Amino acid sequence: MRLVRYGPKGSEKPGLLDAQDMVRDLSSIVGDIGGDVLSAESLLRLAARDPVDFPTVPGPLRFGPPIAGIGKIIGVGLNYRDHAAETNLPLPQEPMLFLKPTSALCGAADDTLIPRDATSVDWEIELGLVIGRDGVYIPEADAMAHVAGYCVGIDFSERHFQFHRGGQGFKGKSSDTFAPLGPWLVTTDEIPDPHTLELTLSVNGSAAAPPT
Repeated sequence: MRLVRYGPKGSEKPGLLDAQDMVRDLSSIVGDIGGDVLSAESLLRLAARDPVDFPTVPGPLRFGPPIAGIGKIIGVGLNYRDHAAETNLPLPQEPMLFLKPTSALCGAADDTLIPRDATSVDWEIELGLVIGRDGVYIPEADAMAHVAGYCVGIDFSERHFQFHRGGQGFKGKSSDTFAPLGPWLVTTDEIPDPHTLELTLSVNGSAAAPPT
């Protein structure tokens, strides 16, 4: 399934995309796309329903982040070999983790707000893993059972703030709108192996290199 949240900012409604890429409104059966709605049991019940049971929503539509009630956004630095190579940094022995605030969330096509005095805004495409099942100290073999689905995201950074104003990643990565997600969440049954996905990013139609 491809789940979406559509409508004005702060008033998004839950929906899904049918086989014809039409948005179907799910408000009659779920309050939003988040929390228990993302549990394996809930997603199975939802997948069993015929999309034609739900009304279509005419466009054009704004899509917000496809998940509601996000508690935290955990990023992994230097998670792609190509990115490590282009920055001339060695691959880390341990995952380089950082947090983005939920205030950085926005829809995939929302405007990006450039911070005042910014000189080097950078962009990186990311594959987001959406956790749908609670757990702590989860064995590695069971980890993927906690994933509800995947979405595309952009990790925006202001590199001058990050590297030249105190060395804190928070300064460069946490501005409002610096974590767009979506436009939809794809459930795990649609993507048996996320390692085979190809992610591409262009800026105004051009595969331009980010600033350094």
